[in-house]
Amino acid sequence: MPACELGPGGPSRRGAVAPATLWRYGTTVLPCARRELRRWKRRAGAIPDPALRAHARATLRDEGANAEGAALLALAAPRLRRTAVVRLLVAVQVLYDYLDTLSEQPAEDPLAASRRLHGALLAALADAAAADWYAGYGRRDDGGYLAALVAHCRALRASLPAGALVAGGVRRAAERASECQSRNHAAMLGALPLAAFAQWAGTLPAGAGPPLRWWELAAAAGSSLALHALLAAAADARLTPAAAAQIEAAYWPWVCGLNTLLESVADAPADARSGNHSYVGRYRTPQDAAGRLAAIAAQASAAVRELPGATHHATVLAAMTSFYLEAGSARPDAALRRGVLTQLDLGTRPVRVALRLRRRLG
Repeated sequence: MPACELGPGGPSRRGAVAPATLWRYGTTVLPCARRELRRWKRRAGAIPDPALRAHARATLRDEGANAEGAALLALAAPRLRRTAVVRLLVAVQVLYDYLDTLSEQPAEDPLAASRRLHGALLAALADAAAADWYAGYGRRDDGGYLAALVAHCRALRASLPAGALVAGGVRRAAERASECQSRNHAAMLGALPLAAFAQWAGTLPAGAGPPLRWWELAAAAGSSLALHALLAAAADARLTPAAAAQIEAAYWPWVCGLNTLLESVADAPADARSGNHSYVGRYRTPQDAAGRLAAIAAQASAAVRELPGATHHATVLAAMTSFYLEAGSARPDAALRRGVLTQLDLGTRPVRVALRLRRRLG
């Protein structure tokens, strides 16, 4: 399917990435994010159970870049609240990735165990009641690590001046992510037919825009970017209900879908070796994948350009895209890479150059 069938009719420069935004991120946000990651690494290292400690430490080691990337959205917050927002976004992503890692582990009933485990995400972001989140995995002596993450997120979220305006969107995103991760991992472990996962994904509300295929909706559901965008926006007391709804509609499903699909592109070689489910592997041909991802990128770009603070969101989109297309050891299909970057046209070159330099410097 050609990209133009989904595309909005041509890219625009509105909301293009400003190099000054990258400078502010590197000099103010990134150091704070790394301090927070070090703090959670110390907590993870004190987990009494050796298996849980290993999972927590490995997640922080292998997925720490996710938290650094999530912190980029804090640039949308007012300066006086930015540090608190960085701390919140980092903790949310650390929690999300930890739950993701644990729910990949074998369990007697993987779907039920993962749903219960992801109750911690709903407790952190949607005020769900505390529970025995580890039930189903046979290990729970984490020294309070999971409870500390949940409490930290709840406390910082409660301080957001416009938190009530984003509460519904945050809850919807957290519920989608929890159910998607639980179903995806249950299918990966052979405890849920893939058809059941596909049927569930087909029931997701796609919002305004052209129709998406079931795995594209599932990919969007599994992304945490909408959570971060809404939480960062809630740090501004001037946020309006209309702006909150506009941010939610831009990230779900377009930016979130592109996020997970590009991650799937980067993970495709490893998924092929391990036999893990691959979202991008659902496409019939590389040409089909390239066309669809370019089309989704066009929709994401168009939606971001219309947001309040478009430059901040454009930077997030450019950085996320560039990370998956440039930072990995294996280069993606040339047509896919070219199609996605062409549809974005948000000034991604500064981000891509920075990521190449970072890769070369290790």
